Amino acid sequence: MEIDQNDSRKIHCRMLGHEITFAYCRQTAAAQPCRKVLDCWFEIFDVEAFAREHFTAEQIGAILAPPEPRVTSIIELIRKAQETTGRG
Repeated sequence: MEIDQNDSRKIHCRMLGHEITFAYCRQTAAAQPCRKVLDCWFEIFDVEAFAREHFTAEQIGAILAPPEPRVTSIIELIRKAQETTGRG
């Protein structure tokens, strides 16, 4: 299976709230697959086989890992903002 074979397929993204292509899901702005890629695309095509063929073990591990608690991500954002402004 070619890596870009499914890139033009589209679905409604529950996280972003609008239609997106598989190309976006397989490589988001962070240059990593979206953590929901398996959940969202499994009914459309064999995304698990695609992941095994094209993603690294680390990428698959990140997809399968539980999401970070919101409080942790908020605290991290505050810490980064404080570093940027010279506070903290």
